[in-house]
Amino acid sequence: MAEKSGLTAAYLSQVETGRTTPSIASAKRIAAAYGLSLVELLAEDDDRGDSIVQRRQERRLLLSGRSGVVKELLVHRQGGKLLEPLYVVIPPRKGSDGQYDHAGEEFGFVLSGTLELSVEDKVYRIRKGDSFYLKSTRRHGFRNPNRKSRTIVLWVITPPSF
Repeated sequence: MAEKSGLTAAYLSQVETGRTTPSIASAKRIAAAYGLSLVELLAEDDDRGDSIVQRRQERRLLLSGRSGVVKELLVHRQGGKLLEPLYVVIPPRKGSDGQYDHAGEEFGFVLSGTLELSVEDKVYRIRKGDSFYLKSTRRHGFRNPNRKSRTIVLWVITPPSF
């Protein structure tokens, strides 16, 4: 997102965690990076009507960078939500390109394939049907160790970061 918006990762982290409020110019850059208008970015969600159910074809693609990792948001707009559920597809031999940390907590359930989750200096091999939970303030990263098949994870993050 930093690369797409031209803003630093540190600044975006502060915006995401509510430690700073972006200027209108910065908010426009963030919206453009997500492919949204400023109004769409700032619109509050409500849980009435059709926003309760999100159809597969309505999923918003959040990230498809150099690594090829694809994240799809599994709920409508994030305004006011405490959880961020993601459908994450990790191509063979790809992943987070290193470790990172941020505020919050994470839960994941491996739907298919194998996930290598590194938390600080320990690596966990998580297979289909296994789950994980961690405090996101610990340095962590992930990768798909498979040579041929993709890994799919239902990943839930709090607070929302996208």
